[in-house]
Amino acid sequence: MQFPAVIAALALSVLLSGCAGIMKTQQQKKVEQTPPLPTLHQYMGQLAAALGEHSRPLKPGATVAVTSFYLADQLGNAVASNQGSGLSTQVQESLISYVTQMGLEVVEFRLQRTLTLSDSADNLLNRDIALLRERHKFDLALTGTISESHNHYTINARLITMLDSRTASAATISVPKAVLWGNEKAQMRDGKLHRGQY
Repeated sequence: MQFPAVIAALALSVLLSGCAGIMKTQQQKKVEQTPPLPTLHQYMGQLAAALGEHSRPLKPGATVAVTSFYLADQLGNAVASNQGSGLSTQVQESLISYVTQMGLEVVEFRLQRTLTLSDSADNLLNRDIALLRERHKFDLALTGTISESHNHYTINARLITMLDSRTASAATISVPKAVLWGNEKAQMRDGKLHRGQY
């Protein structure tokens, strides 16, 4: 008689452990299904929208030049480097896209006089003053700064009227560093090993 009781107990323990395994798998799936962070380009869309929403009225057909974004404490000298490398350029390029889509006329001041061809690419944009068109006129400049903290970058943007140097609009957004770094478990950042959550 003890034999059927042992079988029943064994069957019950197998059944319960199977249910626990299913519940654990479902919990793991819930944890793994966190939505991905927005991309840097999407954050810049939010920044551009905030600039447009809080702007003084602009004259129809106003032209704008979108400049590089420098580190706030090193204006004109340093753009974000190390893990933030490329951040300044991406901010500039994304804002060019968004303000154009918003209806502003962007002046491409990096435009060369001629098209340059090489074996693997062609180029019409440059930062070499000797190769650029001579003069560009624009009504507004979209510029700003980047400040770095422990876990995010704060990007401050200003739309400035060139005629009187007044700020027509300003906006700020904080971008988590994870947007630039990805979600790897361990990474080298600025010469140091950083571990994510396991």
